[in-house]
Amino acid sequence: MTAVLVMLALVSAPLQAAITTALVRDPLAAPVIPVALVAAWAAVRRAEETWPAILLPAVVLGVASEERVGWFLIALLPAPLIASVAVRRFRPKVTGFWRRTVTAGGAAALAAVLYASTLAVVGGIGGELPERAGALLATSVASGLLAVLVAACCWPLRPRSRGLFE
Repeated sequence: MTAVLVMLALVSAPLQAAITTALVRDPLAAPVIPVALVAAWAAVRRAEETWPAILLPAVVLGVASEERVGWFLIALLPAPLIASVAVRRFRPKVTGFWRRTVTAGGAAALAAVLYASTLAVVGGIGGELPERAGALLATSVASGLLAVLVAACCWPLRPRSRGLFE
């Protein structure tokens, strides 16, 4: 199932580049789609499956941008880390729908702020972050809501018991 997440994240990277340039005035306010996918997948499936999903989006975003691929990889690293810490206390096959979706939203919101802040510092506008707190709030809310939606859509993919005696 990790390959499914990697392919979804790969497809989301050009969409991420298009959103930041076409639909949102402030690039810091754009929802971070790969982060939302990683957080939702970690909450619904397993957090260990999310680590490979940040490599290809980092390459695609780095090629489509003026920044280096490594900076995008560093900016995307908090997503699986936060998601794995957030879902550590989940009990397999027991934790319910609402707890998983809300956790996905919170993890994505925090990871999106760290993503935007990292790229702002690297881009030389780190000093403007206090004035652009509204944009960081927008990316946090949009990414969190997107992660909740993705987690709800991925709910049928959750691990289930294989039989009566497992």
